[in-house]
Amino acid sequence: MIKVAMLSRWHVHANDYAREANANKDIEIVAVWDEDAKRGQDWAEELGADFESDLDALLAREDIDGVIVDTPTNLHEKVIIAAAQAGKHIFTEKVLAITDEGVQDILNAVKDNKVSLMLSLPRLNDPSYLYAQKALDDGLLGELTSIRCRLEHGGGVPTDSSPNGWLPEHFYNADQCGGGALIDLGAHPIYLTNRLAGDVESVLCEMGYFIGREVDDHTTVITRHKSGAMGVIEAGFVANGSPFILELHGTKGSILVEERDLKIRSSELGDGNWQTPELPEQESSAMQQWVNEILHKQEPRITQKDMVELTRINVAAKKSAEEGKRVSLG
Repeated sequence: MIKVAMLSRWHVHANDYAREANANKDIEIVAVWDEDAKRGQDWAEELGADFESDLDALLAREDIDGVIVDTPTNLHEKVIIAAAQAGKHIFTEKVLAITDEGVQDILNAVKDNKVSLMLSLPRLNDPSYLYAQKALDDGLLGELTSIRCRLEHGGGVPTDSSPNGWLPEHFYNADQCGGGALIDLGAHPIYLTNRLAGDVESVLCEMGYFIGREVDDHTTVITRHKSGAMGVIEAGFVANGSPFILELHGTKGSILVEERDLKIRSSELGDGNWQTPELPEQESSAMQQWVNEILHKQEPRITQKDMVELTRINVAAKKSAEEGKRVSLG
């Protein structure tokens, strides 16, 4: 049994992770800390757990094996490093940190203290990604020439019932979040593109501010990959009804994904017409991979390279948008 503490209810997915933890037979939530004491106390009561206002005191408890971190993104580095130094395993919401240096400091602390670190990158466990990756690996698309991935919702669109949209106000706080649509929703297209198209050579980014907040509410990034492939990453808070889109195009065929539906056309398959293949089973969630690593020493599918490159692309994209030019990643 892994006894965990929930560290902050700030993120919109904090409740989801608490529910998943409660549903896992190998996890028990025993404590809560929150930078907002009232919010933390209320959550602790709901979860039937202890509330601790002092983070150091909580991390010193010997009955806590791990932590689930949903703090503001700008607190990740401080909180995660403190947890690692206290010998606690760490599960956290993306992104790992706002800066490349912050990511490396976290990874160093994790390595030095021999704890497990897991970042929630759920679409790497999705059947559509798993099929697309295998199709690429098997040569069904030939050489990948272009990739496009889009994820957008209407959380920033004003409505009669929600004049500021349904996203919480703090999701527009540049200091807490480190950015807007790209660093939040754009994380998913970024890590998928990184996996499918490989190492990025350079990025060119344009950030939009349609609703006039201090962070981007829709963003497009063009990536140039070392393989020669080109990519388009799109993310936003201002498009109601926009589906998740993934496109892969290569010298021998294409894959199109809309939401969870996938079709493929390849000169390597039959007559080369569009087909709807059987998809693989869903892989274990990030949280289950975390549990399996802690209890059974199973290597997780989500890797530290995924974590590093996610922040690396965000940092480069932000710089590109601010400077109005393409940024090389070396």
